[in-house]
Amino acid sequence: MTGNRSKRETGGTTDRRRFLRATGGAVAFGTLAGCVGGDGGGDEGPITLGSLQPLSGPFTPWGQAHSAGMEFAVQEINDDGGVMGRDLEIEEDDTGSDPGEADTIFRRMVEEGDAVAVTGPVSSDVGIATRETAEELETPLILHMAGSHRILPKDVRYCFRMGSHSAVTDMRSVLGMVEAQGFTEVGAIIADYEWGRSVETTIGELLPEGVNLSMEVAPLGEDDFSTFLRNFPEGVEVILASGHPPGSISIHGQAIELGLDHEYTVGAGFPPGVLAEGLGENAATFAHQHVSDPFSDNFVEVAERFADDRGERFDTHEAYGYSAVNVFAEAMEAAESTDPSDIADAMRENEFDVLLANPISYVEYGEGTDLVHMLSTIQPEAPEYYPDGDWRLEELYRSDPLPAFDPDEWEF
Repeated sequence: MTGNRSKRETGGTTDRRRFLRATGGAVAFGTLAGCVGGDGGGDEGPITLGSLQPLSGPFTPWGQAHSAGMEFAVQEINDDGGVMGRDLEIEEDDTGSDPGEADTIFRRMVEEGDAVAVTGPVSSDVGIATRETAEELETPLILHMAGSHRILPKDVRYCFRMGSHSAVTDMRSVLGMVEAQGFTEVGAIIADYEWGRSVETTIGELLPEGVNLSMEVAPLGEDDFSTFLRNFPEGVEVILASGHPPGSISIHGQAIELGLDHEYTVGAGFPPGVLAEGLGENAATFAHQHVSDPFSDNFVEVAERFADDRGERFDTHEAYGYSAVNVFAEAMEAAESTDPSDIADAMRENEFDVLLANPISYVEYGEGTDLVHMLSTIQPEAPEYYPDGDWRLEELYRSDPLPAFDPDEWEF
């Protein structure tokens, strides 16, 4: 194995918050045990959720945050009586962001560990590989991040998004901020690979009228962006670095060093702690993109309980893990079943008011619909839910509810 395998149940002292909001009348769900996916140990004993995390390699901070949020959700659910009277447990392993390893672990969790649902992938290549596994095993999978538009073709029925969405969805909100702020001079740096080229196409199609765009294409492994930044015209107001996720922190810092004097850089969906550490005081003008809502009452209450219980900070990516577990749990209760196919059906038939900026519901092929995307900067001072912190998120922009990405409407 790439990393350490663990299986755990958690317990504590806090009350569960229920998040399901039914969208219609009663829905009939099958109750026969699935012949492909796991069965959570049958009708008795703990129900197993699989946690496919990048706990080593470049995406370690994402995996650690997501895992912590999952564990806390399981603790609260079990303290409140579990799901249909049964505790949840997590089986977790480190994928190292390797697609083949992720596939192997996924199969073992379902075929040997009786996992009824799985979550965790961050990178798009792992997302694509595990989506194929989820479809074959007929076991629902919630992606932590993994935003490639190729992950969810319209015949998918067992894979769902959470924290990261297609380039089209992400850029709708970014360009909405550009328009709302009245910016007319925009620079963009994209990486020469699938995600970067998807961002390039999307910006070209959705750029607001009256906005001048200067776009540079850099190698994926580039770390010196000074040449590309110098090509921007004088007076650039905002830099879009969302299309070069590995370089977005460097792009922002180097732009400031070169004296570009722009208002903001918009970057990829890093855990905010990574941004605060990597950017220091420059984080105040870096726009962090997220769909969890750290300014909502529900989020603050969960974050306060998390801090009280663990003495640690709960932020946007912990919220994705926490939300994924609650979606699975409420889908099981709605279906009155732990059969993986029933869980997937319930995920498509219901709306879940979790820790996102808007309740999430899924179209048939697993894209989220009516999601609200947010952009926030990182400012000094502690947030109300973690007084020991030395930075907080400050809201810059909140989108209107966005439509689900339709792959038939776009060519990349």
